[in-house]
Amino acid sequence: MYDRAAARALLHLVLVIALVLAAGSLHAAVFDEQDLSRLTDINEAFQSFEDEVGAALHHVPQNDAEQIESYAYVKLNLEAAHERLNNVFMLLAVSVYAESPSDQFLILRLMYDQLLAQSKNYLNEKNDAIASMAAAHPANAVFAAYAARANATFGDRAIPFIDELYRRIGALRR
Repeated sequence: MYDRAAARALLHLVLVIALVLAAGSLHAAVFDEQDLSRLTDINEAFQSFEDEVGAALHHVPQNDAEQIESYAYVKLNLEAAHERLNNVFMLLAVSVYAESPSDQFLILRLMYDQLLAQSKNYLNEKNDAIASMAAAHPANAVFAAYAARANATFGDRAIPFIDELYRRIGALRR
């Protein structure tokens, strides 16, 4: 009888350990290299946009201070948003390659509690800032195109991706 109870307890312990290890491996697979690739593509879109605005800025006549200021404003907002996305990328990469489930949990918690929601708000602010520049220059087709491109880059790609990351981490917390 004692051996049967001990065997049952041992089997129960093995099952619990197996479930814990399986849960740990599920947590370890929250994000993968495909997520990194998607974020890399978004970052490349931001870089391309920044480069385009920078090139246009260099072609603005030096005596047109208002245009220089407007292009620089758009470029600075893009750079700031891109930098924020780089922060998300770094933590996402660390979470993908973290070997310890406890390390990964800490990174995911940091992303969820401190970075993703704030980054979404920040990207919305930068998108709105670029749109406001287009509104301030209604006759300028270039700024209208920048606003449309910003909306596509921010609103159609970056912000939905951040929302997805936030939801995926949130689902783990439940």
